[in-house]
Amino acid sequence: MKPGFLNREHTRTSHVQIDTRKCKACWKCLDNCPNQVITKVDLPWHKHALIAEPGKCTGCLKCIEVCEYGAYSIADKTKQEAAKQRDKTFYSFITNNLLLLFGLIMIVSGLVLQLGFHVGSPGEQHESRSGIQSQTVYYEQARGLDTPDTIGGINYSNWSTLHKFAIVFFSLFMIYHLYIHWKWYKGVISKRLINKNIQVMTLSILFLLVALTGLIPWFIDLSGSVSVLRLIFIEIHDKLALVLVIYLILHVLKRSKWFVTACSKLKR
Repeated sequence: MKPGFLNREHTRTSHVQIDTRKCKACWKCLDNCPNQVITKVDLPWHKHALIAEPGKCTGCLKCIEVCEYGAYSIADKTKQEAAKQRDKTFYSFITNNLLLLFGLIMIVSGLVLQLGFHVGSPGEQHESRSGIQSQTVYYEQARGLDTPDTIGGINYSNWSTLHKFAIVFFSLFMIYHLYIHWKWYKGVISKRLINKNIQVMTLSILFLLVALTGLIPWFIDLSGSVSVLRLIFIEIHDKLALVLVIYLILHVLKRSKWFVTACSKLKR
């Protein structure tokens, strides 16, 4: 059985396809190809022509004309489109599952930080007396590696690191997700269909706001400064994140049928 890459990119262009089992390595196709689309595998035990530059093929069909063994034929457009659709479904399935994985880690670690450490903290208890400054002092203390407070055997610093790790990867996959759906966003805006897709548009805006309000205090923290502004952004981030979690759950539930359909397609 030939490797997967020989069954697609290296055995077909948008115009022609080659069956390497029929190729007798006469190399006439190489000599007659005007665009140097074809190359060869020339090993003592393994010889045949190969599609090297499928994008350069113009469909002149000279390879079909000169091949005496019928190795070349006109490409089956239906199979090509099916292969492209299968690849698209595969990459979308992987991307969406990684989004779910890192999203779950991000949500759990974020809730632990917000509900386990921020809520009910000494800073929270003394807020009425000392105001926002006491909370700032507590957060700075909680960030220390020697803090005695742990949840699930993990201290604040490690939960925070896990949360940041999940955010970075979730954001990267989310950016890619938005990129591959960019035409859809443009269509919704240009055709004024925002009201019909308000849930997805709200989710997208919430993601951007949560990302910004999460990154800004991170950068303030990296600068080494102790700022009340950092606490304000954390509080905004925490509140927006709770709303984002609700919209993420609704979005996943709405798309659950797609996951089932994509899984069955990939199995076939």
